[in-house]
Amino acid sequence: MLIAGATAAGCGKDPGDPLAGVRPPRLPAPKGAAHHFDLRPVARGLVRPTWVGTAPGDSRSLWVLEQPGRLVRVQGRTRRTVIDLRSEVKVGAEQGLLAAAFHPDFARNRRLVVHFTNRRGDTRVVELRLPRRRGAQPKRRLLLGERHPEENHNGGTVTFGPDGRLYLGLGDGGGAFDPRRKAQDPRSRLGKILSADVDAPGPPRWRALVMGLRNPWRFSFDAGLNEMWIGDVGQDAAEEIDRIQVEPDERPKNLGWGPFEGTTRVRRGGDRLHRGELVWPVAAYRHERGRCSVTGGLVYRGSRVPALAGRYVFGDFCSGELWSLKPKPGEGAEDLRRERAKVPQLTHIGADERGELLMASSSGTIYRAYAARGR
Repeated sequence: MLIAGATAAGCGKDPGDPLAGVRPPRLPAPKGAAHHFDLRPVARGLVRPTWVGTAPGDSRSLWVLEQPGRLVRVQGRTRRTVIDLRSEVKVGAEQGLLAAAFHPDFARNRRLVVHFTNRRGDTRVVELRLPRRRGAQPKRRLLLGERHPEENHNGGTVTFGPDGRLYLGLGDGGGAFDPRRKAQDPRSRLGKILSADVDAPGPPRWRALVMGLRNPWRFSFDAGLNEMWIGDVGQDAAEEIDRIQVEPDERPKNLGWGPFEGTTRVRRGGDRLHRGELVWPVAAYRHERGRCSVTGGLVYRGSRVPALAGRYVFGDFCSGELWSLKPKPGEGAEDLRRERAKVPQLTHIGADERGELLMASSSGTIYRAYAARGR
């Protein structure tokens, strides 16, 4: 069931423990089921879709990433492969073509960014400038290349923030319990959320906004409040949702992995928290009833589902369950509820140009949210 709150295991019992006095907060308890929205499939038969969205200036189409390496433009029953990277992409359980971000001025400059695993198993973030002439090859620019020690914990999201900078989430490098201690290492890009000004001349200069992450598969911005919401995939016990203020000029926020998984102390995760403001989750849930991997979502700012206005929606890849919660003013969360709708193999929760919810399933289907019937 969803975690209603816990104290760190063993806190205060070992005087030699540098984290003995660290006390996590009590997280919101679930209030029961909700029926805020229903889902309808809008596209089927795709190959392991990992991301869905719309492009600026192209509101009539959906753009879908397929894990093996294609970017597909979907308009009704018409589908066109815009980019094919299958010869470059390594596909695995957590490897492949993972995310895309359209430049805010895409309608004019035709620039977009993709995040994928190359054939060696390493992370690549590449900017592509799409040609206007069909059949021509896009121009490319490497924005980041990062060696990845293991096959898992590749992160996923790449997105432009409200400040125009590009943001990227990377996992801790893989393996169990962050064996290389990368998440708390300020010299490493792994286990971080990074940002860079990709419009500035020269190679991008990446800097960390958040550290202490295990595998931030999905994160998003609530631009009106200048906040970031993160779904960080857990180890053996818990999945967590984090909410932070975006303050690029401050020290990186620290989400606590590997010493903490959610609000629970991890004895195999080391005892060192690097300097930086420790931020606790606003919600978490345990690994039971088939739940195993959080898919972070977004704060709903559309108009089609009034009952969901201002609520954060997230889900679990393994169980397909969806939840929503209400952000509390300033910080924290309340009114945590499990939604009636489900999406099996949920890989992405996104939005169209009007802020309406879209969801992708690795089974091959894209869904759109509508106001629940009978409300």
